[in-house]
Amino acid sequence: MRQQRSRPFGVRALLLGAAAVLVTGVGAAFAMPSREPGPPLAVTKLALHCVGDAAASARAGRAPVLLIHGTGSNFRANFSWNWARAFAIEKRAYCGIDLPEDASGDVQVAAEHVVQAIRTLHDAAQSPIALVGHSQGGLIGRWALKYWPDTRTMVDEYVALAPPNHGTNTFVAQCEAAGECPAARWQQRTGSRFLAALNDGPQTWPGIDYTQIMTHLDEIVVPYSSSVLPAGANVSNIEVNRICPGETVEHFGLAYDNAAYLIGMDALTHPGPAQPARIGAGRCGPPLMPAVDPATFPTRAAAALVQSANAMVTAQQLTAEPPLRCYASRDQRACTPTAR
Repeated sequence: MRQQRSRPFGVRALLLGAAAVLVTGVGAAFAMPSREPGPPLAVTKLALHCVGDAAASARAGRAPVLLIHGTGSNFRANFSWNWARAFAIEKRAYCGIDLPEDASGDVQVAAEHVVQAIRTLHDAAQSPIALVGHSQGGLIGRWALKYWPDTRTMVDEYVALAPPNHGTNTFVAQCEAAGECPAARWQQRTGSRFLAALNDGPQTWPGIDYTQIMTHLDEIVVPYSSSVLPAGANVSNIEVNRICPGETVEHFGLAYDNAAYLIGMDALTHPGPAQPARIGAGRCGPPLMPAVDPATFPTRAAAALVQSANAMVTAQQLTAEPPLRCYASRDQRACTPTAR
């Protein structure tokens, strides 16, 4: 987390601080920064669940967080009972987004919602915000930052839990075996056109600290090293097993795992990305992050898995990867709006 900038605090965004809000027509509601915003958005409805006063949180040195859920999930299933509770206890403002089609549809469509959510929370905070994403949620913000350059000054910390930054062989096998898959799975498979475009050119941006958190036992992102971003002073790639050698957590468990929480909070509470030396194995032990209620954990975790299973069954199935709408090369950059 970079040192807090001193900025004037204007009128806060309407509805921030409510327990759950639905923002409509946000494309015209918030002022845009002067630097190039990127291609136009087609977003007409943005679903955000926001808690706390974003501007007050930023003034107190607790950058507001945008929580971005994974494929087949939603804010409630993925984050409401773990990271959101942790931030509420800390008195850190946050917003959780519900992506269209439970994030099973075209990631390019969902990314436009993330762009608008970043702008919305940043406008409320009047200060840089942080992103915390799980699985696809840890990947999709990179697409937003790449093709909408104004968002790069709005984010100063990016914590990703098991992001398939360079694809997963699991989805290769699934899509080939079935002959069809939801759009998001086609796009996150190893070798997709989507990932080729995402990783063409810079994979990180100056001024943003990236912490990639992964587990050796990941059964969804295979190999787990797909999460790794190129080395740099603003990048940390950390396996939970490196912090806590006895860790047995898998992909879904990173959303509520104690070691993952320790790494993520180290990033959010210090300048720069997370540093293993600051954490230490002495803080290992309990498998669940402090904010997770052990009494309700079995029910919450089961409900999250049921949500993902149901989304897989109900998602639109495609026989091929969706057309690429955004691309970059040494010679040109282009993108057309996709959201609906």
